[in-house]
Amino acid sequence: MGDLIVLCIAAEQIGCDPKEFFWVIERRSKVWAKHLGLDYMCYDEGLLDRHWRIAGRFTVVINSEQYFGLSQATALLACGGGAQPVCFDTNRAAAWAGRRVAYDPDRAHEAREFQRLLLEALGRRAETPPETLRGRSRPATERPLVGLGGLQAESRAFSEEDWARFIGAWARSGAFHIASSETDRAMARRLAARFPDQAGLFEGGFDALCDLISRSEEVLTVDGGFLHIASYYGVPVTGVFTSGRENKWAPLAPASRMVRRADLACQPCTWFGQVPPCAHHFACKEVDFDQHIRYVGSGDGARAANGLLPVVRD
Repeated sequence: MGDLIVLCIAAEQIGCDPKEFFWVIERRSKVWAKHLGLDYMCYDEGLLDRHWRIAGRFTVVINSEQYFGLSQATALLACGGGAQPVCFDTNRAAAWAGRRVAYDPDRAHEAREFQRLLLEALGRRAETPPETLRGRSRPATERPLVGLGGLQAESRAFSEEDWARFIGAWARSGAFHIASSETDRAMARRLAARFPDQAGLFEGGFDALCDLISRSEEVLTVDGGFLHIASYYGVPVTGVFTSGRENKWAPLAPASRMVRRADLACQPCTWFGQVPPCAHHFACKEVDFDQHIRYVGSGDGARAANGLLPVVRD
């Protein structure tokens, strides 16, 4: 879902309404598409029927997949009127595209790379991609929020003790909400019980959750869906990063921070979204909140030309 959220951010940053596009997405991303009211279909819901629906319909086709080539088959099928897909040059089936856009899988923020892809596809390649930082869309009327996530990914699956330590260092004595997916709800309840005079447990649906995030003062979470939703609404994030490429997926709101180790030669190791087997017992998860916190660069000269550059806190 993160790619879809950041692609919507990129579209809005170049002046496009995401509702102007027809989206072919994975089923796991449909909650975001429904939340924004996008015109979409899930290619993994009835494969033949879905592909028949889009065959030959479009004169501009954008394949945003960074690596795996099977997506190009869908893009080619959707082309009509002599169109050819526009894609990143790292896509394994990029040879079948009409135009290829250079992609940096390492340091450039994903919002910036998606901006460049969209500008090329829309015939606006000469334009300089705009700033990736994103201001608040709504006033901060709610207390800070803990977004519990990453528990299904070994490289980001912090223990209950770890989360309690992060929350204590982040919230201090202040009040906060805690929210999670239904899958992670049991741990969220246990964590809320650890902070009885501070934590309010949120158990609503996805739309209500997005509304809460958009109005939260700040969000504490790991590299993942909560972080990208907060970025969409311009809400500052304190994000815990482990194996992921922090420059590529950094939160976009000013005053955001990242918590990550900076002393490991193997970090980051995630490449095109894939985390290799770890020979170091995920040392990147051994994070000291206060020691390893960094601000995300903003208007203070810490911003790199290709995206965001974290700087160590004074």
